[in-house]
Amino acid sequence: MSNDGQNNGLTIVFAFFTGFMAGAVVSLLYAPSSGKETRQKIRDTSVDAKNRTVELAHQAADSARQGAQTIVEQGKESVHGIVDTSKERLQEAGAQVKGAVETGRKVSADVRAKIAESIPGVGGNGGTDEETTEKA
Repeated sequence: MSNDGQNNGLTIVFAFFTGFMAGAVVSLLYAPSSGKETRQKIRDTSVDAKNRTVELAHQAADSARQGAQTIVEQGKESVHGIVDTSKERLQEAGAQVKGAVETGRKVSADVRAKIAESIPGVGGNGGTDEETTEKA
């Protein structure tokens, strides 16, 4: 009985290898092309895959380059817009400062004139009150 157990295991292994060999032979007999043709197809497919990969890489690089150029152009336009707006605001501020300086000068001149008129003898009538009383 112990031989029956060994024979059963050996029989299973033998059946497996027999089925494997039969499948290999059948697949070789029914293969659509020879080994040489199959290897050539594999080479051609590899070359095509490489060419497609290179082409896609070039397209991706071109797309990235165009995207970068677009971003740079938009950045330049934004900077020019900011510079132009800043120049306009600076000119407006300069005009306001000039107007404020002129207004300050006028107010200062008016205040000086009023002060001069309010102080006896300093007024703009050609002389002081003391001088006119001494002459008389």
